[in-house]
Amino acid sequence: MNAALPADSNPQSPAEPTTKKLRASKHKHAARNDLRLSTSYGEWAEQARALDELSGRAKWRVREPSNLYDHPMIRARLDQLVALRAAGDSHGLVFAIEEGVHGNLGGMGKPVLHTKAYFGTKALISDFVDTVCDTLLHIESLPEHEVPEAVKLDLFRRASHCYGRSALMMSSGGMLMFFHFGVAKALFDEGILPSVISGSSAGAIVAAVIGTRSDDELRGFLTPENIFFGEPWSPNLLERTTGLRRFFGATSFDATFDRLIPDMTFREAFERSGRNISISVSPCERHQSPRLLNAITSPHVLIRSAVRASCAVPGLFEPVQLLARDAQGNTVPYLKARWIDGVFAADLPAKQLARLYGTNHYTVSYINPVLMPMFRDHKLKQNHLRPLLDMVKSSARGMLKSTDVVLGKYLPTSTAGSVNKIVHDLLSQQYTGDINITPARRLVSPLKLVSPMTHREIGDMLLEGQRQTWPRIEMIRLSSKISRTLSEILARYEPSLQVADVAE
Repeated sequence: MNAALPADSNPQSPAEPTTKKLRASKHKHAARNDLRLSTSYGEWAEQARALDELSGRAKWRVREPSNLYDHPMIRARLDQLVALRAAGDSHGLVFAIEEGVHGNLGGMGKPVLHTKAYFGTKALISDFVDTVCDTLLHIESLPEHEVPEAVKLDLFRRASHCYGRSALMMSSGGMLMFFHFGVAKALFDEGILPSVISGSSAGAIVAAVIGTRSDDELRGFLTPENIFFGEPWSPNLLERTTGLRRFFGATSFDATFDRLIPDMTFREAFERSGRNISISVSPCERHQSPRLLNAITSPHVLIRSAVRASCAVPGLFEPVQLLARDAQGNTVPYLKARWIDGVFAADLPAKQLARLYGTNHYTVSYINPVLMPMFRDHKLKQNHLRPLLDMVKSSARGMLKSTDVVLGKYLPTSTAGSVNKIVHDLLSQQYTGDINITPARRLVSPLKLVSPMTHREIGDMLLEGQRQTWPRIEMIRLSSKISRTLSEILARYEPSLQVADVAE
Protein backbone atom coordinates (compact mmCIF):
# COMPACT_ATOMS: atom_id res chain seq x y z
CA MET A 1 0.00 0.00 0.00
CA ASN A 2 1.43 3.39 -0.96
CA ALA A 3 2.38 5.78 1.83
CA ALA A 4 0.30 8.90 2.07
CA LEU A 5 1.91 12.00 0.57
CA PRO A 6 2.45 15.10 2.75
CA ALA A 7 -0.37 17.58 2.47
CA ASP A 8 1.84 20.29 0.95
CA SER A 9 3.06 17.97 -1.80
CA ASN A 10 -0.36 16.66 -2.81
CA PRO A 11 -1.75 18.73 -5.73
CA GLN A 12 -5.28 17.73 -4.71
CA SER A 13 -4.83 18.65 -1.05
CA PRO A 14 -7.42 21.15 0.29
CA ALA A 15 -4.68 22.85 2.32
CA GLU A 16 -3.04 24.36 -0.78
CA PRO A 17 -6.01 26.36 -2.13
CA THR A 18 -6.76 27.47 1.44
CA THR A 19 -3.20 28.74 1.81
CA LYS A 20 -3.40 30.52 -1.55
CA LYS A 21 -6.66 32.17 -0.52
CA LEU A 22 -5.11 33.37 2.72
CA ARG A 23 -2.12 34.81 0.86
CA ALA A 24 -4.42 36.50 -1.68
CA SER A 25 -6.56 37.86 1.15
CA LYS A 26 -3.50 39.32 2.86
CA HIS A 27 -2.32 40.84 -0.41
CA LYS A 28 -5.75 42.40 -1.02
CA HIS A 29 -5.90 43.76 2.53
CA ALA A 30 -2.44 45.33 2.14
CA ALA A 31 -3.39 46.72 -1.29
CA ARG A 32 -6.60 48.26 0.09
CA ASN A 33 -4.62 49.84 2.91
CA ASP A 34 -2.08 51.26 0.43
CA LEU A 35 -4.98 52.58 -1.65
CA ARG A 36 -6.49 54.32 1.37
CA LEU A 37 -3.18 55.95 2.33
CA SER A 38 -2.20 57.16 -1.16
CA THR A 39 -0.84 60.72 -1.26
CA SER A 40 -1.21 61.41 -5.00
CA TYR A 41 -3.61 60.42 -7.76
CA GLY A 42 -0.85 58.61 -9.68
CA GLU A 43 -0.11 56.49 -6.61
CA TRP A 44 -3.81 55.88 -6.01
CA ALA A 45 -4.42 54.83 -9.64
CA GLU A 46 -1.50 52.39 -9.57
CA GLN A 47 -2.76 50.77 -6.37
CA ALA A 48 -6.34 50.65 -7.71
CA ARG A 49 -5.24 48.81 -10.86
CA ALA A 50 -3.18 46.37 -8.78
CA LEU A 51 -6.16 45.71 -6.52
CA ASP A 52 -8.36 45.07 -9.58
CA GLU A 53 -5.89 42.42 -10.74
CA LEU A 54 -5.74 40.78 -7.29
CA SER A 55 -9.52 40.74 -6.85
CA GLY A 56 -10.36 39.66 -10.41
CA ARG A 57 -12.25 42.88 -11.09
CA ALA A 58 -9.96 43.64 -14.02
CA LYS A 59 -11.69 40.80 -15.86
CA TRP A 60 -15.04 42.49 -15.31
CA ARG A 61 -13.75 45.59 -17.09
CA VAL A 62 -12.82 43.76 -20.29
CA ARG A 63 -15.93 41.55 -20.32
CA GLU A 64 -18.50 43.43 -22.43
CA PRO A 65 -21.81 41.77 -21.49
CA SER A 66 -23.62 43.15 -18.45
CA ASN A 67 -27.23 43.78 -17.51
CA LEU A 68 -26.25 47.26 -16.30
CA TYR A 69 -26.05 48.78 -19.79
CA ASP A 70 -26.97 48.11 -23.44
CA HIS A 71 -23.64 46.66 -24.56
CA PRO A 72 -24.83 45.50 -28.02
CA MET A 73 -25.88 49.08 -28.86
CA ILE A 74 -22.57 50.55 -27.70
CA ARG A 75 -20.60 47.92 -29.62
CA ALA A 76 -22.63 48.51 -32.80
CA ARG A 77 -22.12 52.29 -32.60
CA LEU A 78 -18.39 51.85 -31.97
CA ASP A 79 -17.96 49.42 -34.86
CA GLN A 80 -19.91 51.78 -37.14
CA LEU A 81 -17.61 54.74 -36.41
CA VAL A 82 -14.49 52.62 -36.85
CA ALA A 83 -15.74 51.20 -40.18
CA LEU A 84 -16.71 54.62 -41.57
CA ARG A 85 -13.33 56.03 -40.60
CA ALA A 86 -11.48 53.12 -42.21
CA ALA A 87 -13.52 53.53 -45.42
CA GLY A 88 -12.77 57.25 -45.55
CA ASP A 89 -16.52 57.99 -45.58
CA SER A 90 -16.50 61.59 -44.30
CA HIS A 91 -20.18 62.23 -44.95
CA GLY A 92 -21.06 58.96 -43.23
CA LEU A 93 -19.10 60.04 -40.16
CA VAL A 94 -20.91 63.38 -40.04
CA PHE A 95 -24.25 61.59 -40.37
CA ALA A 96 -23.33 59.11 -37.63
CA ILE A 97 -22.46 61.93 -35.22
CA GLU A 98 -25.64 63.79 -36.19
CA GLU A 99 -27.67 60.75 -35.14
CA GLY A 100 -26.94 61.79 -31.60
CA VAL A 101 -24.12 62.23 -29.13
CA HIS A 102 -25.56 61.26 -25.78
CA GLY A 103 -23.91 61.13 -22.37
CA ASN A 104 -26.04 58.19 -21.26
CA LEU A 105 -26.34 56.25 -24.53
CA GLY A 106 -27.45 52.73 -23.68
CA GLY A 107 -27.15 53.51 -19.97
CA MET A 108 -23.38 53.84 -20.20
CA GLY A 109 -23.42 56.90 -17.91
CA LYS A 110 -24.80 55.09 -14.87
CA PRO A 111 -22.62 55.79 -11.79
CA VAL A 112 -23.09 52.19 -10.64
CA LEU A 113 -20.94 51.07 -13.60
CA HIS A 114 -18.01 52.75 -11.85
CA THR A 115 -18.45 50.78 -8.61
CA LYS A 116 -17.66 47.32 -9.91
CA ALA A 117 -13.91 47.93 -10.33
CA TYR A 118 -11.60 50.09 -8.27
CA PHE A 119 -10.31 51.87 -11.37
CA GLY A 120 -12.52 52.86 -14.27
CA THR A 121 -15.46 51.09 -15.84
CA LYS A 122 -16.14 48.77 -18.78
CA ALA A 123 -13.40 48.99 -21.40
CA LEU A 124 -16.11 49.07 -24.10
CA ILE A 125 -17.50 52.31 -22.67
CA SER A 126 -14.05 53.91 -22.47
CA ASP A 127 -13.25 52.82 -26.03
CA PHE A 128 -16.54 54.22 -27.32
CA VAL A 129 -16.02 57.63 -25.70
CA ASP A 130 -12.43 57.78 -27.00
CA THR A 131 -13.62 56.88 -30.51
CA VAL A 132 -16.33 59.57 -30.49
CA CYS A 133 -13.76 62.20 -29.44
CA ASP A 134 -11.29 61.03 -32.11
CA THR A 135 -14.08 61.17 -34.69
CA LEU A 136 -14.98 64.74 -33.75
CA LEU A 137 -11.33 65.82 -34.02
CA HIS A 138 -11.01 63.98 -37.35
CA ILE A 139 -14.07 65.78 -38.75
CA GLU A 140 -12.58 69.09 -37.61
CA SER A 141 -9.39 68.32 -39.58
CA LEU A 142 -11.15 67.40 -42.84
CA PRO A 143 -10.51 69.75 -45.78
CA GLU A 144 -13.17 72.16 -47.03
CA HIS A 145 -13.92 70.18 -50.19
CA GLU A 146 -14.87 67.11 -48.14
CA VAL A 147 -16.86 68.81 -45.39
CA PRO A 148 -17.47 72.58 -45.63
CA GLU A 149 -16.55 74.65 -42.56
CA ALA A 150 -20.13 75.86 -42.19
CA VAL A 151 -21.33 72.25 -41.97
CA LYS A 152 -18.69 71.43 -39.37
CA LEU A 153 -19.54 74.43 -37.21
CA ASP A 154 -23.25 73.64 -37.36
CA LEU A 155 -22.54 70.02 -36.40
CA PHE A 156 -20.30 70.94 -33.46
CA ARG A 157 -22.75 73.54 -32.16
CA ARG A 158 -25.70 71.15 -32.25
CA ALA A 159 -23.69 68.28 -30.79
CA SER A 160 -22.50 70.51 -27.94
CA HIS A 161 -26.04 71.71 -27.27
CA CYS A 162 -27.38 68.15 -27.23
CA TYR A 163 -24.59 66.72 -25.11
CA GLY A 164 -24.64 69.53 -22.55
CA ARG A 165 -21.97 70.60 -20.08
CA SER A 166 -20.70 69.53 -16.68
CA ALA A 167 -20.77 71.65 -13.53
CA LEU A 168 -19.21 71.49 -10.07
CA MET A 169 -21.50 72.53 -7.21
CA MET A 170 -20.12 73.11 -3.70
CA SER A 171 -22.35 73.29 -0.64
CA SER A 172 -22.22 75.32 2.56
CA GLY A 173 -20.28 73.91 5.51
CA GLY A 174 -18.22 76.41 7.53
CA MET A 175 -14.53 75.60 7.92
CA LEU A 176 -15.07 72.23 6.28
CA MET A 177 -14.64 74.29 3.10
CA PHE A 178 -11.04 73.07 2.91
CA PHE A 179 -12.53 69.74 1.81
CA HIS A 180 -13.98 71.65 -1.18
CA PHE A 181 -10.52 73.02 -1.91
CA GLY A 182 -9.20 69.44 -1.95
CA VAL A 183 -11.91 68.33 -4.38
CA ALA A 184 -11.21 71.29 -6.68
CA LYS A 185 -7.44 70.65 -6.49
CA ALA A 186 -7.85 66.99 -7.46
CA LEU A 187 -9.98 67.93 -10.48
CA PHE A 188 -7.71 70.80 -11.50
CA ASP A 189 -4.55 68.69 -11.28
CA GLU A 190 -6.12 66.14 -13.63
CA GLY A 191 -7.33 68.81 -16.07
CA ILE A 192 -11.03 68.03 -15.58
CA LEU A 193 -12.17 70.92 -13.37
CA PRO A 194 -15.49 72.06 -14.95
CA SER A 195 -15.66 75.62 -16.26
CA VAL A 196 -19.11 76.02 -14.65
CA ILE A 197 -18.80 76.20 -10.86
CA SER A 198 -21.27 77.24 -8.17
CA GLY A 199 -20.86 77.78 -4.45
CA SER A 200 -22.97 78.67 -1.45
CA SER A 201 -21.56 80.07 1.81
CA ALA A 202 -18.32 78.09 2.34
CA GLY A 203 -18.60 76.86 -1.24
CA ALA A 204 -18.87 80.49 -2.40
CA ILE A 205 -15.43 81.22 -0.92
CA VAL A 206 -13.88 78.31 -2.82
CA ALA A 207 -15.66 79.24 -6.07
CA ALA A 208 -14.42 82.84 -5.74
CA VAL A 209 -10.81 81.81 -5.12
CA ILE A 210 -10.85 79.47 -8.12
CA GLY A 211 -12.85 81.74 -10.41
CA THR A 212 -10.68 84.85 -9.96
CA ARG A 213 -7.41 83.20 -10.98
CA SER A 214 -6.07 81.94 -14.29
CA ASP A 215 -4.78 78.38 -14.60
CA ASP A 216 -1.20 79.60 -14.21
CA GLU A 217 -2.10 81.56 -11.08
CA LEU A 218 -4.08 78.66 -9.61
CA ARG A 219 -1.38 76.07 -10.24
CA GLY A 220 0.39 75.51 -6.91
CA PHE A 221 -1.81 78.03 -5.08
CA LEU A 222 -4.09 75.62 -3.22
CA THR A 223 -1.86 75.02 -0.19
CA PRO A 224 -2.48 75.63 3.54
CA GLU A 225 0.02 78.51 3.46
CA ASN A 226 -2.10 80.34 0.89
CA ILE A 227 -5.71 79.49 1.69
CA PHE A 228 -5.74 79.62 5.50
CA PHE A 229 -8.70 81.44 6.98
CA GLY A 230 -8.33 84.09 9.66
CA GLU A 231 -4.87 84.67 11.12
CA PRO A 232 -2.20 81.93 11.26
CA TRP A 233 -2.28 80.31 14.71
CA SER A 234 -1.19 77.32 16.76
CA PRO A 235 -3.08 75.96 19.79
CA ASN A 236 -1.70 77.25 23.08
CA LEU A 237 -1.15 75.06 26.14
CA LEU A 238 -4.70 75.55 27.44
CA GLU A 239 -6.23 74.67 24.06
CA ARG A 240 -4.01 71.63 23.66
CA THR A 241 -4.79 70.25 27.13
CA THR A 242 -8.53 71.02 27.27
CA GLY A 243 -9.45 70.56 23.63
CA LEU A 244 -11.08 74.00 23.56
CA ARG A 245 -10.88 76.02 20.39
CA ARG A 246 -10.83 79.76 19.90
CA PHE A 247 -13.40 81.51 17.73
CA PHE A 248 -12.75 83.87 14.86
CA GLY A 249 -12.12 87.51 15.70
CA ALA A 250 -14.59 90.14 14.51
CA THR A 251 -12.33 91.32 11.68
CA SER A 252 -10.85 88.00 10.59
CA PHE A 253 -13.34 87.47 7.77
CA ASP A 254 -12.84 90.88 6.18
CA ALA A 255 -9.06 90.51 6.19
CA THR A 256 -9.30 87.00 4.75
CA PHE A 257 -11.74 87.97 2.00
CA ASP A 258 -9.47 90.86 0.99
CA ARG A 259 -6.46 88.52 0.91
CA LEU A 260 -8.07 85.59 -0.92
CA ILE A 261 -10.51 87.30 -3.29
CA PRO A 262 -9.27 89.98 -5.73
CA ASP A 263 -11.30 93.17 -6.08
CA MET A 264 -13.12 92.33 -9.31
CA THR A 265 -16.58 91.86 -10.79
CA PHE A 266 -18.03 88.60 -12.06
CA ARG A 267 -17.39 89.66 -15.67
CA GLU A 268 -13.78 90.61 -14.92
CA ALA A 269 -13.28 87.27 -13.16
CA PHE A 270 -14.59 85.34 -16.17
CA GLU A 271 -12.31 87.24 -18.54
CA ARG A 272 -9.36 86.42 -16.30
CA SER A 273 -10.02 82.76 -15.50
CA GLY A 274 -12.38 81.52 -18.23
CA ARG A 275 -14.48 79.96 -15.47
CA ASN A 276 -18.18 80.67 -15.05
CA ILE A 277 -18.64 80.97 -11.28
CA SER A 278 -22.00 81.47 -9.61
CA ILE A 279 -22.68 82.41 -5.98
CA SER A 280 -26.01 81.88 -4.22
CA VAL A 281 -27.52 84.49 -1.89
CA SER A 282 -30.83 84.46 -0.01
CA PRO A 283 -33.08 87.47 0.59
CA CYS A 284 -33.91 88.90 4.01
CA GLU A 285 -37.30 90.22 2.91
CA ARG A 286 -40.18 87.80 2.33
CA HIS A 287 -41.06 89.23 -1.07
CA GLN A 288 -37.53 89.18 -2.53
CA SER A 289 -36.40 86.24 -4.63
CA PRO A 290 -33.13 84.35 -4.11
CA ARG A 291 -30.37 85.27 -6.54
CA LEU A 292 -27.71 83.31 -8.34
CA LEU A 293 -25.01 85.90 -8.99
CA ASN A 294 -22.69 85.38 -11.96
CA ALA A 295 -21.31 87.02 -15.11
CA ILE A 296 -24.65 86.60 -16.91
CA THR A 297 -27.18 87.67 -14.27
CA SER A 298 -25.06 90.29 -12.47
CA PRO A 299 -21.85 90.99 -14.43
CA HIS A 300 -20.95 94.18 -12.53
CA VAL A 301 -21.45 92.89 -8.96
CA LEU A 302 -18.24 92.69 -6.93
CA ILE A 303 -17.43 89.09 -6.06
CA ARG A 304 -16.19 89.99 -2.57
CA SER A 305 -19.57 91.42 -1.62
CA ALA A 306 -21.35 88.39 -3.08
CA VAL A 307 -19.20 86.05 -0.97
CA ARG A 308 -19.78 88.13 2.16
CA ALA A 309 -23.54 87.95 1.58
CA SER A 310 -23.48 84.21 0.87
CA CYS A 311 -21.58 83.65 4.16
CA ALA A 312 -23.87 85.85 6.30
CA VAL A 313 -25.31 83.19 8.60
CA PRO A 314 -28.38 84.61 10.41
CA GLY A 315 -27.69 85.13 14.10
CA LEU A 316 -23.93 85.26 13.60
CA PHE A 317 -23.51 87.96 10.94
CA GLU A 318 -25.47 90.96 9.79
CA PRO A 319 -27.19 90.80 6.38
CA VAL A 320 -25.04 92.24 3.60
CA GLN A 321 -25.66 94.95 1.02
CA LEU A 322 -24.30 93.84 -2.36
CA LEU A 323 -21.90 96.18 -4.16
CA ALA A 324 -21.26 96.73 -7.88
CA ARG A 325 -19.33 98.97 -10.27
CA ASP A 326 -21.28 101.60 -12.17
CA ALA A 327 -20.63 102.78 -15.73
CA GLN A 328 -17.90 105.14 -14.47
CA GLY A 329 -16.15 102.41 -12.47
CA ASN A 330 -17.32 103.65 -9.07
CA THR A 331 -18.35 101.22 -6.33
CA VAL A 332 -22.08 101.62 -5.62
CA PRO A 333 -24.82 99.63 -3.80
CA TYR A 334 -26.52 96.95 -5.91
CA LEU A 335 -30.29 96.70 -5.46
CA LYS A 336 -32.09 98.10 -2.43
CA ALA A 337 -32.03 94.90 -0.41
CA ARG A 338 -29.86 92.97 2.00
CA TRP A 339 -28.85 89.36 1.62
CA ILE A 340 -27.89 86.36 3.74
CA ASP A 341 -26.42 82.86 3.50
CA GLY A 342 -27.14 81.20 0.14
CA VAL A 343 -27.82 77.80 1.73
CA PHE A 344 -31.40 78.81 2.51
CA ALA A 345 -32.39 79.31 -1.13
CA ALA A 346 -30.06 77.48 -3.50
CA ASP A 347 -27.28 75.47 -1.89
CA LEU A 348 -26.95 73.44 -5.11
CA PRO A 349 -28.57 75.49 -7.93
CA ALA A 350 -28.70 72.83 -10.66
CA LYS A 351 -31.86 74.15 -12.37
CA GLN A 352 -30.51 77.71 -12.59
CA LEU A 353 -27.17 76.51 -13.99
CA ALA A 354 -28.98 74.38 -16.57
CA ARG A 355 -30.95 77.40 -17.76
CA LEU A 356 -27.97 79.77 -17.85
CA TYR A 357 -25.14 77.52 -19.04
CA GLY A 358 -26.76 74.43 -20.57
CA THR A 359 -25.42 72.09 -17.89
CA ASN A 360 -26.94 68.65 -17.49
CA HIS A 361 -24.31 66.74 -15.51
CA TYR A 362 -23.36 67.68 -11.95
CA THR A 363 -20.51 66.81 -9.64
CA VAL A 364 -21.44 67.76 -6.06
CA SER A 365 -19.01 68.35 -3.21
CA TYR A 366 -21.23 68.17 -0.15
CA ILE A 367 -20.11 69.14 3.37
CA ASN A 368 -23.20 70.66 5.04
CA PRO A 369 -22.82 69.33 8.61
CA VAL A 370 -26.55 69.51 9.37
CA LEU A 371 -27.67 67.28 6.51
CA MET A 372 -24.46 65.30 5.88
CA PRO A 373 -25.26 62.51 8.41
CA MET A 374 -28.44 61.78 6.39
CA PHE A 375 -26.77 62.20 2.98
CA ARG A 376 -27.11 59.11 0.80
CA ASP A 377 -25.97 58.69 -2.79
CA HIS A 378 -29.00 56.85 -4.18
CA LYS A 379 -27.41 56.56 -7.63
CA LEU A 380 -24.69 54.28 -6.28
CA LYS A 381 -26.79 52.24 -3.85
CA GLN A 382 -30.38 51.13 -4.05
CA ASN A 383 -32.39 52.79 -1.29
CA HIS A 384 -35.70 50.99 -0.68
CA LEU A 385 -36.80 53.69 1.75
CA ARG A 386 -36.29 56.50 -0.77
CA PRO A 387 -39.90 56.56 -2.08
CA LEU A 388 -41.19 56.80 1.51
CA LEU A 389 -38.70 59.55 2.39
CA ASP A 390 -39.65 61.49 -0.76
CA MET A 391 -43.33 61.21 0.20
CA VAL A 392 -42.67 62.50 3.74
CA LYS A 393 -40.55 65.34 2.40
CA SER A 394 -43.22 66.32 -0.14
CA SER A 395 -45.93 66.31 2.54
CA ALA A 396 -43.80 68.49 4.83
CA ARG A 397 -43.19 70.96 2.00
CA GLY A 398 -46.92 71.20 1.28
CA MET A 399 -47.76 71.78 4.93
CA LEU A 400 -45.10 74.46 5.29
CA LYS A 401 -46.27 76.18 2.12
CA SER A 402 -49.83 76.32 3.41
CA THR A 403 -48.61 77.68 6.74
CA ASP A 404 -46.55 80.31 4.91
CA VAL A 405 -49.67 81.60 3.12
CA VAL A 406 -51.49 82.03 6.46
CA LEU A 407 -48.54 83.70 8.18
CA GLY A 408 -47.94 85.94 5.20
CA LYS A 409 -51.55 87.16 5.32
CA TYR A 410 -52.01 87.67 9.05
CA LEU A 411 -48.47 88.01 10.41
CA PRO A 412 -46.43 89.31 7.46
CA THR A 413 -43.47 90.48 9.56
CA SER A 414 -43.43 87.68 12.14
CA THR A 415 -40.32 85.74 13.07
CA ALA A 416 -42.38 82.56 12.74
CA GLY A 417 -43.12 83.45 9.13
CA SER A 418 -39.42 83.95 8.34
CA VAL A 419 -38.44 80.70 10.03
CA ASN A 420 -41.26 78.85 8.25
CA LYS A 421 -40.05 80.18 4.88
CA ILE A 422 -36.43 79.18 5.60
CA VAL A 423 -37.43 75.61 6.55
CA HIS A 424 -39.63 75.36 3.44
CA ASP A 425 -36.76 76.55 1.23
CA LEU A 426 -34.38 74.02 2.78
CA LEU A 427 -36.81 71.14 2.23
CA SER A 428 -37.51 72.21 -1.36
CA GLN A 429 -33.92 71.70 -2.47
CA GLN A 430 -32.22 68.73 -4.10
CA TYR A 431 -28.95 67.89 -2.35
CA THR A 432 -27.40 65.32 -4.69
CA GLY A 433 -25.95 65.37 -8.19
CA ASP A 434 -24.83 62.80 -10.74
CA ILE A 435 -21.51 62.32 -8.96
CA ASN A 436 -21.36 63.04 -5.22
CA ILE A 437 -18.29 63.58 -3.08
CA THR A 438 -18.51 63.78 0.73
CA PRO A 439 -16.07 63.46 3.64
CA ALA A 440 -15.61 59.98 5.07
CA ARG A 441 -16.47 61.24 8.54
CA ARG A 442 -20.10 62.35 8.73
CA LEU A 443 -20.19 63.79 12.28
CA VAL A 444 -18.25 67.00 12.99
CA SER A 445 -17.80 69.04 16.15
CA PRO A 446 -19.79 72.31 15.83
CA LEU A 447 -16.84 74.23 17.27
CA LYS A 448 -14.70 73.29 14.28
CA LEU A 449 -17.15 74.96 11.93
CA VAL A 450 -16.59 78.44 13.40
CA SER A 451 -12.99 78.14 14.59
CA PRO A 452 -9.73 78.70 12.70
CA MET A 453 -7.71 75.68 11.65
CA THR A 454 -3.96 75.19 11.88
CA HIS A 455 -1.97 74.69 8.68
CA ARG A 456 -1.70 71.00 9.55
CA GLU A 457 -5.48 70.66 9.95
CA ILE A 458 -6.02 72.46 6.65
CA GLY A 459 -3.53 70.14 4.96
CA ASP A 460 -5.34 67.09 6.36
CA MET A 461 -8.70 68.42 5.13
CA LEU A 462 -7.24 69.18 1.70
CA LEU A 463 -5.87 65.65 1.43
CA GLU A 464 -9.22 64.22 2.57
CA GLY A 465 -10.97 66.11 -0.23
CA GLN A 466 -8.49 64.76 -2.77
CA ARG A 467 -8.71 61.19 -1.48
CA GLN A 468 -12.50 61.20 -1.68
CA THR A 469 -12.28 62.59 -5.23
CA TRP A 470 -9.67 60.21 -6.67
CA PRO A 471 -12.06 57.18 -6.87
CA ARG A 472 -14.38 59.35 -8.99
CA ILE A 473 -11.75 60.91 -11.27
CA GLU A 474 -12.19 58.42 -14.10
CA MET A 475 -15.99 58.65 -13.88
CA ILE A 476 -15.80 62.45 -14.13
CA ARG A 477 -13.17 62.30 -16.87
CA LEU A 478 -15.19 59.86 -18.95
CA SER A 479 -18.55 61.58 -18.46
CA SER A 480 -17.13 64.97 -19.49
CA LYS A 481 -14.64 64.00 -22.20
CA ILE A 482 -16.96 64.46 -25.19
CA SER A 483 -18.23 67.76 -23.77
CA ARG A 484 -14.67 69.01 -23.22
CA THR A 485 -13.64 67.94 -26.73
CA LEU A 486 -16.57 69.83 -28.27
CA SER A 487 -15.77 72.93 -26.17
CA GLU A 488 -12.13 72.85 -27.31
CA ILE A 489 -13.17 72.53 -30.96
CA LEU A 490 -15.69 75.37 -30.70
CA ALA A 491 -13.10 77.55 -28.97
CA ARG A 492 -10.82 77.11 -31.99
CA TYR A 493 -13.64 78.01 -34.37
CA GLU A 494 -14.95 80.88 -32.26
CA PRO A 495 -12.31 82.00 -29.73
CA SER A 496 -14.54 84.80 -28.43
CA LEU A 497 -17.75 82.75 -28.35
CA GLN A 498 -17.89 82.21 -24.58
CA VAL A 499 -16.99 85.80 -23.75
CA ALA A 500 -19.64 87.06 -26.17
CA ASP A 501 -22.24 84.76 -24.61
CA VAL A 502 -21.49 86.10 -21.15
CA ALA A 503 -21.49 89.73 -22.34
CA GLU A 504 -24.97 89.27 -23.73
